[in-house]
Amino acid sequence: MSLGAGVLLSVASIEIAAEALKLAGAASTVGGMIAGAATFSIANAALSTAKDRKRCGECKPQPSEAEAPGSGTSIALGTALDAVPEALVLGVTLRAHGPDLALVMALALSNLPEALSGTAGMRLASRSSTYVLSLWSGIALGTAATTTLAFYLLSDLGPQVTAILKASGAGALIAMAAETMIPEAFHNGPRYSGVLAASGFSALILLGELAG
Repeated sequence: MSLGAGVLLSVASIEIAAEALKLAGAASTVGGMIAGAATFSIANAALSTAKDRKRCGECKPQPSEAEAPGSGTSIALGTALDAVPEALVLGVTLRAHGPDLALVMALALSNLPEALSGTAGMRLASRSSTYVLSLWSGIALGTAATTTLAFYLLSDLGPQVTAILKASGAGALIAMAAETMIPEAFHNGPRYSGVLAASGFSALILLGELAG
């Protein structure tokens, strides 16, 4: 999870925010990032109050459906919430620049530990394999749909607006890493988690060099 958090922070800063800064300037980039982070944080806080979030804010085990009826819905919403910023960023980037191998690989790398952790938590909460498979299938389809919508609807608004949208996505990614991934990474493996995060951050730099 530390590795994935590092990758996301790298994507947000090196791949997205830096480009938005060049195209839209400091004020618009900062405003977009704060707006994106605030949007994610507000939605995440609303889910966290039910204590049924997919991953830990306080690193508590997921409740089973028998223990907390309806918690499965909150878990699904939490999982979907995490996918939205990445899907929006990917859709806008694909339309603006075409396929970005480094970005795609970085998002895949960051999502792998996230998916493994979420799956493990759901299985420990006695959720069925059918539930887990259906959840991830639904999230995958929803992510693809969101990416497609971003590709067609958000990318013809001009470079200034596109840059602000990307900055908003960067802010949401940073908020996601800070509020959901980093706390769990420290809770589950506090030793050397900083080194793993730095390794994840550095991985995008290497991917960019190899892809470029």
